[in-house]
Amino acid sequence: MAMIITANAQIPNKGFEQWSNMGNYWEPQGYVTPNAFASGAFYPVTRSTDHYPVSIGSYSIRLESKTSLLPGNDALGITLQNNYDSLLAGPCQYFKIIGHPTSLTGYYKYEPQNGDTMLIAIRLFQGGSFVSWGQLTTTASVPNWTSFNIPISSYSSADSGAILLASYNAIGPPPEKIPHGNSVLYVDNLNFDTLVSSVPDLTVKNALFNLYPNPASDIVNLSINNTNKEDLILNIYNAKGVLVRTETLKQNKPDYRSGRQQINIGDLSNGIYMVEIKSQEGTEKQKLIIQK
Repeated sequence: MAMIITANAQIPNKGFEQWSNMGNYWEPQGYVTPNAFASGAFYPVTRSTDHYPVSIGSYSIRLESKTSLLPGNDALGITLQNNYDSLLAGPCQYFKIIGHPTSLTGYYKYEPQNGDTMLIAIRLFQGGSFVSWGQLTTTASVPNWTSFNIPISSYSSADSGAILLASYNAIGPPPEKIPHGNSVLYVDNLNFDTLVSSVPDLTVKNALFNLYPNPASDIVNLSINNTNKEDLILNIYNAKGVLVRTETLKQNKPDYRSGRQQINIGDLSNGIYMVEIKSQEGTEKQKLIIQK
């Protein structure tokens, strides 16, 4: 089953959906991590299925420090962007800047220990010189996915940028520059100026299901191509990624065996939704517009 998500983005891998399999661990594409220094028992930067909004993508990035491994690099819950493939180089010009962004937005969760300070930072450059910055730091526990909007300092122009994320204050003054505890930071769906909160357009090949009519008002038909005849899970999310409907599509129902089901959406308001079908083979999502 193939799914293509088309999005307009200048921050590479902004939703942390692209990862490279390095054999014993996964590496986020476009980011430098300490994972290569790890022995295998613990990796500080990992791919997490706990992501937000839940209707967009499948993963987030998870950063965890491990103080028992200090002073080794594998103790550091940090990732950043540069063209040197080196943590020591820090965040340096990496991706091309389009336009004049004024803020960095996204979502995060934070589980601090021993007074750690988490860090989400953006750096902008012009002709190789540093010209602007913005960052979010906090020592507070943030147990639920929370949006952020980080203002970028005033600048004339920028041609490139770089991101830095850390579960501790990696660029703070000593002694904050090292982790104090095994703090955990999750980050997802970075973007410039506008918070990612809507369902992206999807193009699906070899679709497991089709929706019609679309737009729909009170009833939407679900045509299912399920050769295994297994029970499926149907989830519907609103444009903010909130789950508004879930049900099991039972294989013993007559309309299921015919490959078609009707879903009552009369209680849902006008708007854009994501319909998700989960099977043993995987998960597929398609956009549904409700218009009454």
